[in-house]
Amino acid sequence: MSEPRRYVSPKREAQAAATRSAILDAFVEQLSDPGRNTLSPSEAAVRAGVSVRTVHLYFPNLESQVAALSEWFDQHLNPGGITPAAGPDDLPRYFREIHANALASPLSRALATSSGEVWQTVRRSRRSKRLEAIRAAVEAVGAPAQATAEATAMVLRLSGADASWPLHDSYGLSLDRIPDVIAHTVELIIRDLRTPVTDDTPPDPRTREEDP
Repeated sequence: MSEPRRYVSPKREAQAAATRSAILDAFVEQLSDPGRNTLSPSEAAVRAGVSVRTVHLYFPNLESQVAALSEWFDQHLNPGGITPAAGPDDLPRYFREIHANALASPLSRALATSSGEVWQTVRRSRRSKRLEAIRAAVEAVGAPAQATAEATAMVLRLSGADASWPLHDSYGLSLDRIPDVIAHTVELIIRDLRTPVTDDTPPDPRTREEDP
């Protein structure tokens, strides 16, 4: 005898999705508070109009909250999805896309300067695979270790909204130009990394042998 088929209510599923979304929106609002170091399920419950028990039902611990927030930010900051860089020649494309998306969201501006511990945890969670792809792309150039390390550090520094927003807020670049400016900078870094290092230092005349 086959097991009875479980009935799925579209209305109930829609309500559950709406509840989950409301709770996540409440957590996102908390992340926008400068210096925020914790997420508060009780505050999220009040804002979402649900019980604390409901919040814990959807997000029972910090790990589940961080994972859900990482997904939330990917959907809102990168709605079309962004393919990680496939190699050094693909890095300018990747940087152009991530900054175009970041600059299109007011939320990324608020979070660009946030030092809150929870936000930093969420940020590390959602960016870990992308940063590894960037590191791999720079290493694929095959430059000497020291040059690769220096180039990687510089490229990684340009990989977040905390690099793009200040170019507008502090230095006056127009928002529509910033993605191209950063992408071009990354291109120049990779080009320089590919340039063989030569010793062009002129010889010291004091060490030159005298003509016989």
